[in-house]
Amino acid sequence: MRPKKFTKKDIVELFYQEKILTKKQLTQTCGCSNMTAWRILSEHGYITSYNFNAKYYTLTDIAVFDKNGLWSYRKVRFSKYGSLTNTVIAVVFNSRCGLEKNELQQLLGVNVIPILSKLYHQGKLSREKVDSIFVYLQTNEEQRRRQLSNRACDRIEKKHPKLPQPERIIAVLVELIQRVELQPRQLSRRLSRKGIKVTITEIRAILQHYQLTKKNR
Repeated sequence: MRPKKFTKKDIVELFYQEKILTKKQLTQTCGCSNMTAWRILSEHGYITSYNFNAKYYTLTDIAVFDKNGLWSYRKVRFSKYGSLTNTVIAVVFNSRCGLEKNELQQLLGVNVIPILSKLYHQGKLSREKVDSIFVYLQTNEEQRRRQLSNRACDRIEKKHPKLPQPERIIAVLVELIQRVELQPRQLSRRLSRKGIKVTITEIRAILQHYQLTKKNR
């Protein structure tokens, strides 16, 4: 009896069902050769994972990329930029403030230290020490300065966060007068139920500005 011959449609539908497959899983399930699998994947459009040594495949129309061009499924990670090297470069270049090593590792979910060092020495990324930590940046001088400037502004805002509009400040203070023990998260929820949107960060800024510590309250 001749083995079943899988068509391109069969293979595509298998991917739609499983989301991700290794080439071994694909060839064993479909009974096709590596060359046939490669041809069908190339015709349809596919990407390989940037972790697990590029072992996993998915179709380009299955991956749902986030704002950073990343998608993960069952701990397998994919990028619209392809390889991990290309992804690191793209993510750093597209970042508003550049990225530290730990920020990149948290975002990408893999160890990026060897790649960062290599890209820096190849001149494909620049870096600057900020508060004793290297921040990786664009290579274009103007864009690099802009990223550093944005990072400096963000650090200032974290130390001195902006206050919301006066009417929202009053709403927070009124709630505190009524329930002095409330914490920022609880205040935000109570105000939200009343149709007043004040973020936890804004509430903390108000408490800091008016020096409303637990003791002072």
